[in-house]
Amino acid sequence: MKKKIYCNFVDFWLGFNYKTYFWYLSDEYDLQIDKEHPDYLFYSCFGNEHLFYEDCIRIFWSDENIMPDLNICDYALSLSNLQCDDRTFRKYSGFLYRKDFHLVLPLLKEEALLNRKFCNFVYSNNICAVPYRELFFKTLSGYKRIDSGGAFLNNMGKKVGDKQQFLHEYKFTLAIENSSMPGYVTEKILEPFMAQSLPLYWGSPTVSSDYNPNSFVNLMNYSSMEEAVEEVIRLDKDDAAYLDKMMTPFWPYGTNFQEFRDSEIKKIKDFFSHIFEQPLDKAGRRVCYGRNKITIQKQRRYYAPTFLELSKSMTKKLLKKK
Repeated sequence: MKKKIYCNFVDFWLGFNYKTYFWYLSDEYDLQIDKEHPDYLFYSCFGNEHLFYEDCIRIFWSDENIMPDLNICDYALSLSNLQCDDRTFRKYSGFLYRKDFHLVLPLLKEEALLNRKFCNFVYSNNICAVPYRELFFKTLSGYKRIDSGGAFLNNMGKKVGDKQQFLHEYKFTLAIENSSMPGYVTEKILEPFMAQSLPLYWGSPTVSSDYNPNSFVNLMNYSSMEEAVEEVIRLDKDDAAYLDKMMTPFWPYGTNFQEFRDSEIKKIKDFFSHIFEQPLDKAGRRVCYGRNKITIQKQRRYYAPTFLELSKSMTKKLLKKK
């Protein structure tokens, strides 16, 4: 019989379904949602409801460029390289752990790889993003047209439907994060890898520790944007150089992508097992007293319950409109 885990999920993005991102936990545990008195609270960075859950183990999860606050959470799974005993887990993009994750498309033959459209750019918005993303799009567009299939800078008249298939139709994909921090590597680079499109990546300075540096173009390695554009032009014109990058496995170890993903799933399952297999009264890690208690009390007063109720009401209205 599986161990019952009484938990709740709060402050995630609109439309979040825990069964999509935490499906692997059901292999060994029976997740029971308890919204009033959970033993374990999973939360993200899209709200402040987590502050009002006290007597539980708080587990932070985020794919955003945010450093976990270990004063508030007991454990954190993020894209940050932050290390703190058994409390932190630096994961790949949550995209890799999704239940509906699609494996890499079959590698096209050389002729098919070369005879594709030039480059694509798919972003829903540019909120709080570094200026580099838009500027590189416009600069590289001076060489050849880049098809923008998202809501941001769209030049196709509509948004793309099947993103993976769309990326598959292009030699290059602009894979530019909204900001830069060591470890902050999102699905921006993983999606083109899966679609057999060469990523033109900008973001984490340590991306080469996650993915084979010979399998993509790291725009951060060039002294200027113009120099980076020249490298893209070179690869576009030099078929042998382009194919060499395309034929290089992007995963960091082994020869089978499924083995790579399975290994990462095992690591994250082991991290959660370490949490769940401890006695509940021994699993807590955050400091609940002293100065930290005063700080958290101030945060609770700032984010008043009326605000939380308003937030819930707005979320329900948005869901009804969908």
